[in-house]
Amino acid sequence: MILSVDPASGVELARFTPHSPAEVDAALDAAAGAQARWRTLDVTERVGLLRELARVLRAGKEKYARLITAEMGKPLAEAEAEIEKCAVTCEHYAEHAPAYLADRPVVSNASESKVVYDPLGVVLAVMPWNYPFWQFFRFAAPALAAGNGTILKHAGTVPQCALAIAEVLRDAGAPAGLCATLLVEADAVAGLIADDRIAAVTFTGSTQVGTIIAAQAGAALKKQVLELGGSDPFVVLADADVPAAAATAVRARFVNGGQSCVNAKRFIVEDAVADEFVEAFTTAVAALRIGHPGSPGTDLGPLARENLRATLHDQVERSVAAGAKLLLGGEVVDGPGFFYPPTVLDHVTPGMAAFDEETFGPVAAITRVTDVTEAIALANRTEFGLGAALWTRDLGRAAHLVRELDAGAVFVNGLVASDARLPFGGIKKSGYGRELGAEGIQEFVNTKTVWTGPAAPPAGFPASVLRPAALPAHNRGGGASTVPLVTRAIGARVFLNGTTAFEGGAGIPLHTHNCPESVVILDGEAIAEIDGVEHRLSRWDTTYVDAGTPHRFRNASATEPMRILWTYASVEATRTIVETGVTTRVDAESR
Repeated sequence: MILSVDPASGVELARFTPHSPAEVDAALDAAAGAQARWRTLDVTERVGLLRELARVLRAGKEKYARLITAEMGKPLAEAEAEIEKCAVTCEHYAEHAPAYLADRPVVSNASESKVVYDPLGVVLAVMPWNYPFWQFFRFAAPALAAGNGTILKHAGTVPQCALAIAEVLRDAGAPAGLCATLLVEADAVAGLIADDRIAAVTFTGSTQVGTIIAAQAGAALKKQVLELGGSDPFVVLADADVPAAAATAVRARFVNGGQSCVNAKRFIVEDAVADEFVEAFTTAVAALRIGHPGSPGTDLGPLARENLRATLHDQVERSVAAGAKLLLGGEVVDGPGFFYPPTVLDHVTPGMAAFDEETFGPVAAITRVTDVTEAIALANRTEFGLGAALWTRDLGRAAHLVRELDAGAVFVNGLVASDARLPFGGIKKSGYGRELGAEGIQEFVNTKTVWTGPAAPPAGFPASVLRPAALPAHNRGGGASTVPLVTRAIGARVFLNGTTAFEGGAGIPLHTHNCPESVVILDGEAIAEIDGVEHRLSRWDTTYVDAGTPHRFRNASATEPMRILWTYASVEATRTIVETGVTTRVDAESR
């Protein structure tokens, strides 16, 4: 049974029977079929769904926000901001997905090469409870724009949010079956990953579960994106704007009740400003209002589950026992619900739980350092690498220091946050792959190379000599027309060309090339010998010569000059003299 529980009271809100194996199988079949049709639409058609998603989300913002607050426990204002962020992200990809997915041409010898982006198929999204709408839509908006389908397996504690997401997709007009929500237990995930109808997996959650998901997806050889735990450093150097840093630090740590992978968790402060920072930070934290998340003015609601509170309190007690100084909080709140007070620990050092482990809740750990070298070293002294903040007035120095911080994102003098325009993800045990930005939409696509060589001459194309009348002219309007002598004859992009002038009676020896060649007579008359057959050519006549075909040209007049334009379907064309067998590279100076 899947239960929905109010973390502010501990009271059960609803319970749901998990989907049966037959229902899961039907959903997978429907998603695979719908995605096969969805991928055939042009991206400019697919993004229409994203615009509708943004509209539906905003129209139901209050309803969905109250559902988030009821099941997860974040303050109502933060829940409303979450819905708005989902809508903004859908709009971002509606506007930019066509450019993100546009074919990328690549110039290649004797070819028309390009890189194209095709959808992978149906992507399984195993999502967490802390941002129940945002975590799904930040993945789904780019995935759907790219032509994929989605199967959502949400956290077991937010089943009503999961069903509401299905409602949003349906109301926005998503094709039937394309985006399915499955209410299943955690032990069903392995079977979903292994199923041939699932092409890839995205997971956001703990590092411990992430390693299991990675192993299962790896065994099935399926693409995966993992956004896992974090112990983000918030580095305050001696030259920082300390009041601004302290004010931002409060939001960085306590937004969403401190229950975010990208919350700042370790505050690493140079000794010279440590006392000033700690005083300003602690004063601001003490002013936070803890209360029911649905009440106006509440800054901090409950933790999402009782076991999360127990784990967090244990980390605080172990850190204090190891020598950390407790400045605020640190005691379990009496009464119903899973509340825990905003807590500040000072003089935290490596080896303490609050420094070494991810603290998922309203606990801030302050570490004092002697200089910037120690600050960077301790910032990197973690198994995680999601985000980092760096506070300094010296932006020149900051430009160098950000390269030394081990993190997927570094924010200088600001709050670490995700943004639809920027790639988001981590390194080390914070996972791999990226969401958001252009990089996010390209995670769940097949980056396909398309190489197109020179086309064979069209049926009925003369073997050697082509007269202007043999090719259709393209009417360009205004009485102008174009006869594509060279490019049509070559059948490929023009890569290398030049002109050769012949004095009266002059000629060149019999030779071959490693690529097709087209020659246009610009002035005079020529005699072309191609594969043993002679042709008399006049001005604007064109010859087409396949790679490896022996040929040569000479001036038909003994007194008047003759000039030709030659074009090769390669920038690395070579010429081999038949009589001697000597091969040389051709360029504009050697012909």
